[in-house]
Amino acid sequence: MRKFVSLLAAALLACVSALPAPAQVPGGLMRFGTTGVFAPQVGDCLSILAMNSSGQTATDSQTPCTPVYLATNYTNATTAYTAIMSLPPIAAGAVARGECTITWEDSSTSGTTTFAAQLSGTPTDLWITTAPTSGVFVAPTAYTITSTTQTAVSGALVTTTANAPYQLYLSFMLVAGTVPTTLTIYAESNSASYTVTALAGSSCSWIP
Repeated sequence: MRKFVSLLAAALLACVSALPAPAQVPGGLMRFGTTGVFAPQVGDCLSILAMNSSGQTATDSQTPCTPVYLATNYTNATTAYTAIMSLPPIAAGAVARGECTITWEDSSTSGTTTFAAQLSGTPTDLWITTAPTSGVFVAPTAYTITSTTQTAVSGALVTTTANAPYQLYLSFMLVAGTVPTTLTIYAESNSASYTVTALAGSSCSWIP
């Protein structure tokens, strides 16, 4: 009987030795497994729902990770809104928070600049807070948009120095409607005699 037990123990030890060794993870690093199934859209961030010794469960956050920015200056010398930049689309029914930082200037202190926003699809709600700096103090202003109508999201901003940089900061929360929705930011001048410029490096992004 004792001999049988010894043979059995040896056989079990041989089986264990034949198994592949677990992957070794250097100290300070975390190992990610493949728990969970998801099909993220290209450019979207992932949300980690759970994490344990077997790995992590992830899902598509429905929030695009890639910011948009101006690689060259945008200019407009008309009294009609023209597009500065468009953010990546948000999935139908998704909720997303975002922001824009636009550095701009006007060719004349007699000129004024107005910014606007427009959605490609009807949202449940889009809330935008605008905080401009234009040479004089301008209090932040809140706007609520519930349609695809082009809507001003600033007053007529003045400057105290021509061709000098000023800044507009927009923060927004979108509850998308029943279709994927793209948010576009616009600007216009008060006269064809004055040129509005948004400087390269101005950017917008969704925040995961």
